[in-house]
Amino acid sequence: MLSSPTRKLVVVADLVGSRRLTPLDRRAVQAFIREILGPRGAFRYSGGDEFEWALPDLPESLDELVRFRLRLGAALEGLPPVRFRVGIGRGEVTVEDATGGPYAEDGPAYHRARAAIDRLKAKPSRRRRTHDRPLDPVGATRRATAIDDGRWLPSRDALLLLMDKLAGGWTLPQWEVAHLSAEGQTYAQIGERLGISEQAVHKRLSAAQLDIYLEGHAALKADWVVA
Repeated sequence: MLSSPTRKLVVVADLVGSRRLTPLDRRAVQAFIREILGPRGAFRYSGGDEFEWALPDLPESLDELVRFRLRLGAALEGLPPVRFRVGIGRGEVTVEDATGGPYAEDGPAYHRARAAIDRLKAKPSRRRRTHDRPLDPVGATRRATAIDDGRWLPSRDALLLLMDKLAGGWTLPQWEVAHLSAEGQTYAQIGERLGISEQAVHKRLSAAQLDIYLEGHAALKADWVVA
C-alpha cells in the first residue's frame, strides 16, 4: 500500500538586483544565505540568484521565514543590502529524494511556489483612477511576497503587501534590533550587543513599528488551514 504524499511549505526566493552586486559581494550574500539555511533541511540553490527551501507544512514555519528575512535584512556580517521576492507554496510533494540534488523533489507544493514567484515577477499593470470609482487602487505595485495554497484570499494578499511595505522602510539600525528581538534577546542584551541604551533599542523598535508587523504575521498564522 502506497503511503500518503508528504505535505510541505516550499519557498522559492529570488534575489532582486543581484546582477548589480560585484561578483565578490554576490558570492558573500549567497554564502551567508547558505550558512543560515543549509543545516535546516531541504535548502538548495536552484539556479542563478534563486534558491528553494522546503519546510514542514505548519504555521510555525512562517516564524522560520520571518527570522531569516530579519537576519538577512540586518546583514550583521557587513554584507551589502539585498532585497528578495518570495513565492510560498503549500501542498503535496509527490516526488521525494533524500539526496537533495537539483530537481530532486516535485509536486503541487513546488508548482504553487513557482507560480507565486512568477506572479511577483510579472510587470504590474497601471490604470487610470476614474470619477465614479475613486477608491479603486490604480498604481502599479511591486510585491515581495505571495502565498499559494490553492486559495486566493484578497485580504491575505493585501496584508502581505502592507507588511512588506512596512519592513521596506526600515533603516539598517531598525533591521538590526528587529532581528535580535525576533531571536528572543531582551532590550538589555540587544543594547549590550549593539553598544546602545535600552531606551535606544525601544525607540528603534517603536520607529520600525515592529509590533504592527508582527500583528500581521500572527494573523497569517491564525489563518492557516490545516489540510
